Amino acid sequence: MIQVWNSRNNSLNMRKSIIVLLLAELSNQVFAQEENRKITQVIVATYDGKSDLGYRFIDRIDDSQILFSKIDLVLLEKFDLMDDTLIGAAFRITFGTEIFYAESADEGNEIPMREQLVILDLDLVD
Repeated sequence: MIQVWNSRNNSLNMRKSIIVLLLAELSNQVFAQEENRKITQVIVATYDGKSDLGYRFIDRIDDSQILFSKIDLVLLEKFDLMDDTLIGAAFRITFGTEIFYAESADEGNEIPMREQLVILDLDLVD
């Protein structure tokens, strides 16, 4: 009777260990995906409108056009960039770069396929 209980207990401990290892691996993968967003830049740019590809801004330093593919929904509630009334307004933009990698058989040999700019924070400036 004691041996049966011990084998059940060992089986339960083994399952718990496997679940913990799977959760640890999953969190490592999520961390690796989010790591690209930790490197941020801040610019001051003028809003130039929305297109099918994203939100266009003109950098105030060199007048280059910058296209942001994504923006946090909370920021869109604060600043309705779908409305043309904000065109011409200056913003301080904190953004990150999201990098998408090609799936590869070699785990350490990832090849970046494309990048997109993501607005992380947005403030109106005078």
